[in-house]
Parts: sequence; C-alpha cells; structure tokens
Amino acid sequence: MNGRALVIAAAILGAIVGVKLWESHLIAKGDAQGAARVQAAWDAQEDARSQATARDNAIKFRNAERTAHEDAKREAARAARDAAAAAAVRGLRAEIARLNARPDPYPAGDAGLAACAGEAATARELLGESSGAYQQLAAEADGLRDQVIGLQQFARDVCRAGTGGAIDR
Repeated sequence: MNGRALVIAAAILGAIVGVKLWESHLIAKGDAQGAARVQAAWDAQEDARSQATARDNAIKFRNAERTAHEDAKREAARAARDAAAAAAVRGLRAEIARLNARPDPYPAGDAGLAACAGEAATARELLGESSGAYQQLAAEADGLRDQVIGLQQFARDVCRAGTGGAIDR
C-alpha cells in the first residue's frame, strides 16, 4: 500500500503543482492584458490632451493675430485722427498769422481802436496756443482710450475663455 499511496500522493502533488502553474500562467496573462488596457487608456488620454493643447495653442495664436490686427487698425485710426487734428491746428495758426499780418484798417491815432486790435491779436494767439494744447491732450486721451479698449477686450477674452467659451472668432 505504501507504493500505491506514494503514487497517489505524487499524482495529487503533480496535480496541485500543475494547477498552481496554470493559475500563475493565467494571472500573468491577465496582468499583461490589464497592463495593455491601462497603456492603451493612457495613450488615448495623452493623445486627447495633446490634441486639446494643439487646439488651445492654435486658438491663442489666432486670437493673438486678431488682437494685433485690431491694435494696428486702432493705431492707424488714431494716427489719422492725430494727423487731422494737427492739420486743423496748423490751419488755425496759419489763419491767425494771416490775420495778424494784415494792415490795420483803422485810422492812425485812435488809441481805442488800436487797443482793440491788439487785444484781438492777443486773443487769436491764445486761441492758437490753446488749440495746440487741446490737440496734445486729445492725442493722449485717444491713446488711453485705445489702451482701455484693448484691456477690456483682453479681459472679455480671458473671462470667456475661462468659462470654456474660447474666443476664436
């Protein structure tokens, strides 16, 4: 009976070792499949992230180009307004110079009329100087206006972009 028990014990031991080897093989196969699924999910997530980053970068680039174009248009419009204002001031100063250069139409010796003529010339000079100062002030205000418009547009773009509504127009 000893031999028979040894054969049965060896068969049972062989079966247990075989089952354990088979179980180990199945676990390794499952681990490999799980690792492949995790890697595939990771790769898909990385692809999606890369595509989203590429889209965001393209939107940012287009928005930067649009902003630069709008800034250039505002700058050109401001330069045109500044040139028109400068031309108006030059025209006013030319008219003042023309009026100051004409001969007095009043008879000589009338002090009251001469004083009025002098006061008129002074008033014209003050008007010319005031218009120049006003033109400079208007140019500065125009520059600040453009800066505020740009900042407001930037804030609007950032706020809308923060809510998921990318601006890309």
